[in-house]
Amino acid sequence: MPDYSPSPQLHVLPGGLRVLIEPLPHTHSVSIGCFVAVGSGYEERHESGISHFIEHMLFKGTRRRPTPKLIADAIEGVGGMLDAYTSFESTVYYAKVADMFFDRALDVLADMLIRPRLDPGDVEKERRVIAEELRQTADTPSELVHLLLDAAMWGDQPLGRDIAGDEATIAAFTPEQITAFWQSHYTRENLVVSIAGNVDPQQALAATATAFDELPAGSPGVFLPSAPPRPGPALTLQSDDSEQGNFCIGFRGVPQGDPDRRAMLVFDTVIGGGTSSRLFQEIREERGLAYNIGSYSREHHDMGKWIIFGSVEPQNLHECVATVLAELRRARAEGITADELAQVKEQVKGGILLSLEDTWSIASRNGSHQLRYGRVVPVEQVVAEVEAVSLDDVQRVARRVLCEAELHMAVIGPYDDGAELEPLLHLE
Repeated sequence: MPDYSPSPQLHVLPGGLRVLIEPLPHTHSVSIGCFVAVGSGYEERHESGISHFIEHMLFKGTRRRPTPKLIADAIEGVGGMLDAYTSFESTVYYAKVADMFFDRALDVLADMLIRPRLDPGDVEKERRVIAEELRQTADTPSELVHLLLDAAMWGDQPLGRDIAGDEATIAAFTPEQITAFWQSHYTRENLVVSIAGNVDPQQALAATATAFDELPAGSPGVFLPSAPPRPGPALTLQSDDSEQGNFCIGFRGVPQGDPDRRAMLVFDTVIGGGTSSRLFQEIREERGLAYNIGSYSREHHDMGKWIIFGSVEPQNLHECVATVLAELRRARAEGITADELAQVKEQVKGGILLSLEDTWSIASRNGSHQLRYGRVVPVEQVVAEVEAVSLDDVQRVARRVLCEAELHMAVIGPYDDGAELEPLLHLE
């Protein structure tokens, strides 16, 4: 494979601030991502949702730009984009602008992270906004079913909670608690700044050092340890009058550093990772049982999960779930075929290369890798590891993950009970 991988330059500034710079002189844009090592995986029960709350608050104004509009105008006013998201392991703020506006974008992001107003009045406003966000999710069964599964499968730990928290924790946050959490985690030790685009590396590094000069050193955050999933097989049913049946089937997956992670990638892709997957072809194309069907894998620091999801006409739920479980039993017993393995390997390579065409995709990959693995894993290494996956590897991971004693299913829809579904939950 040709050498297409990014070659970011890593610089560690005083206090532990890590700066990754990937010069891409053929582009006309530059993307900057600020990757803060804090998310729901760091939160105790009474703090659930506070990382997400702070993400919202940093858009409400800074001492230099005291209103949300001034922050938005600084980037959108020059045709750029500014956004953020909170995950299990990180909170990420990012901007993408034309290369001539690099200094402006860097200044805005640094200003947000270092000098947020965190005004008590804004806290009350955002409390209402986030409560509405939670209610919107609760009114969307195709989203809520994932949270229902997480809660049933993992219980009262970060893996079992909504990243956004719940209305009780959101209502209890005080401005002082929010400020203290921000001060504790928004530090040089916990931050990776990832830059990709048409920049001069030395000038970009000097500008970043200046922009974040006021950020305190701090100390690394600590993940809460994850407990194993609750025993299964188990069904959790939430009745409502929606016009579809939504379901999720979950298993314990593999953590981020596990030797089986590439085999897990192959297995997930073959079973439900796209329109050519077994589940999509059998359930949607052959049987016409569902419009929405698929799977995904999530790898965290000490735990992972593998989820199958679907939305069906209510009367099709039983046949759809029965078909999914039959496919899982077949995969557990037989693994995958040589043709499927070869196809997935080409699919992974193509997907990686396509992702390298956008400055934000590159900055995002670099920053998330640095935060998660302590280095940026070369594309060639990922491809080589996928190429090395064998049919035996995939069958081993299938038998490891498809464990009946940890099988959970959540269902939301117009059903009175799960008596007809419970007998389907077996893998033997």
